[in-house]
Amino acid sequence: MEAWHPLPWRPLAAAAALVVLMCGCGHGAVARRGNGSNLLLVTIETTRADHLGAYGYARRTSPRFDHLAEVGTLFEHASTVSPRTNPALASLMTSLYPHQHGVRNLLLPLNPENRTLAEILRDAGYLTGAVQTHYGLNAAASGFAQGFDTYDDLPAPQRGADEACRVAVKWLDEAVTSGRPWFLWVHLLDPHWTYDPPAALRTLFGPDDPRPFAVYRDVASGRLSIGSVIFENRMPRDEVDAFVRLYDAEIRFADASMGMLLDRLDALDVSVKTVVVAAADHGESLGEHRYFFEHGDFGMEPEIHIPLVLVAPDRVPAGLRVPWAVRSIDVLPTVLELLDLPAETQFRGASLMPLVRDPQRGEDRPCFGEVGKKFHPENSRREVEGVAGKWRWLKRGRFKLVWVPRATGVAERRLYDLQKDPGETRDVLAEFPEEGARLGQELEAWMAEKAAPEPAGQVTPELLEELRSLGYVN
Repeated sequence: MEAWHPLPWRPLAAAAALVVLMCGCGHGAVARRGNGSNLLLVTIETTRADHLGAYGYARRTSPRFDHLAEVGTLFEHASTVSPRTNPALASLMTSLYPHQHGVRNLLLPLNPENRTLAEILRDAGYLTGAVQTHYGLNAAASGFAQGFDTYDDLPAPQRGADEACRVAVKWLDEAVTSGRPWFLWVHLLDPHWTYDPPAALRTLFGPDDPRPFAVYRDVASGRLSIGSVIFENRMPRDEVDAFVRLYDAEIRFADASMGMLLDRLDALDVSVKTVVVAAADHGESLGEHRYFFEHGDFGMEPEIHIPLVLVAPDRVPAGLRVPWAVRSIDVLPTVLELLDLPAETQFRGASLMPLVRDPQRGEDRPCFGEVGKKFHPENSRREVEGVAGKWRWLKRGRFKLVWVPRATGVAERRLYDLQKDPGETRDVLAEFPEEGARLGQELEAWMAEKAAPEPAGQVTPELLEELRSLGYVN
């Protein structure tokens, strides 16, 4: 990773976590449809909501994102529909569930029959561009390039957040002078495993500890399987804490790198009419439920509770915190409403603006989701292979029902009271059988919906090596 240099913290240039949508009419730009506002979408990997200051975290991991919460509206209980990158981002881009758009694991491309945010905005007259840092989102195989005029997917995998944002700044400079409204999507891989922030940040939240880097070397050399680290971890608490410090420092690195884009928007004078939406693709388990430094297998709250904040001058109140449960599939309809573009009939999400305009009369939205593909043989808790073995869930109000397929053929149901037990440590199905039955019927109906055909995923040697470097396979 390149050397890290602290960035100035411009007051109106806040943002960092994961989706940042900026809408600013730039130098007389006129769209064929809509209000001509620009859109900047930044998705940051693997960032759990409770590790950001705006959600109560004690460490200063996210000052720029936290400022967004001060000048905009924060959604306290937002959930992703999948704790894996490709399915989660496909849902964000289409407002569809994984079983509808077909990207149900990291190896599957987004089918071109799906209509994406980029295509909608391109058809409305927008200049569209993307800068990617995740090998799984490469243009050749992922299907995510559809609708983009330019799609920079890196000459090499795992470009750092700072480098990616410098590339994106250059794109912004050209887009602002084009005379057209623009949409830019930037995806930042940090803070995905391995947690390896620039040297200047390594001791930001505590002393340097050589043990995480020894684990990284052992995994890279094959002396230790990543599956055993994830599922059979016997580290002492202080060693786990050393990993968490590095994870937090990576969030800070992504947060600061994001500032390059936001500062550039100010410098270009395109922040006056600005809509900002920030969210993550998914979270990360850091040892909860005996699941270490990974995501995608179980759908527990550390994996699926994501940060989400919305900023829009004159349309969104500053400092509002919305307490209702919302979904990542709600982002696209919200963006289109703020750009004065109509929602499309196939969307499964709905605009969040009614909750913003009148939060007192809001209600929790049903939060459905499914896990990703099982990769590690050490994962004995996933007893059934393939789609049939996916754990699924439904959150509604204070309760969350988790559907766990078993090798016996009879699925287990677990009910958690997230209000009293946010850590999901106690199954209360026996105490609330009627609630469990009601949620069970709703979840089964969702699971029974017709699924889109799954495209054939091809695992090339290059993809296999990248999956290995990201901790997905041994």
